[in-house]
Amino acid sequence: MPVGFLTSPALSWMVGLTLLPFFLQFLGLGLSEVLGQGLCGSALGVSEAEAVRYGLVSEYYLYGQLFLLLLALKVTYALILVALRFMYPKEEPPFAPWVWKTGVGLSAAVLLLFLLTRTLPLPFATPLGPALLSPAPLDPLSLLMVLPEPILLFLYLRHRP
Repeated sequence: MPVGFLTSPALSWMVGLTLLPFFLQFLGLGLSEVLGQGLCGSALGVSEAEAVRYGLVSEYYLYGQLFLLLLALKVTYALILVALRFMYPKEEPPFAPWVWKTGVGLSAAVLLLFLLTRTLPLPFATPLGPALLSPAPLDPLSLLMVLPEPILLFLYLRHRP
């Protein structure tokens, strides 16, 4: 039996590391004073309309929503990996390269967005026009959440279909 991307023994590690940032984000809800708010920041639990109405929109709200979307896509991707493992237990499906590219793309997007938002001034729309604001704060929870991404990229490259 040839070992491929979806039949690799490392697939369970890939699924676990893909899900880890999603679950770590919940620590930001209860331990935000100690660990920080994580990648999603103030975008959790408040709709955009409520945030605008109550003045809760910060310059990082949009970027928190982007990270929230990426985390949701990564959870969906991990669940698809588990389902594909059950659907194709002994062989690789013909679309395995596309599944692999999706995983690499999601991990690279999270890592790249994290690096961009923590190092460069962030563009933000204001009532007076576009503005460049300071980079997002670097907190311990954000670092914990992005730590699996380089490991995931290494595993993806090692088990390329």
